[in-house]
Amino acid sequence: MLCKEETATRNVAVEYPPGHRRRHEGIPLLEAKFARNLDRRFPKERREAMVELCADQKRLEATQVNEFVDMFVV
Repeated sequence: MLCKEETATRNVAVEYPPGHRRRHEGIPLLEAKFARNLDRRFPKERREAMVELCADQKRLEATQVNEFVDMFVV
């Protein structure tokens, strides 16, 4: 129960969070987050190779799943 001095936070619905296909402005945010997280785990050359591969859709689609996953093994 709220006292008169207290206030409640209003409910906010986020129908299309960053990354949703309807929110193209979220892509740079997700790319930056991806790069930040790679920075925390992998050496520079490996990070650059991973980002380069992910940025090239045709190459990414042609990459075997096991090769892609192996890139993320520390």
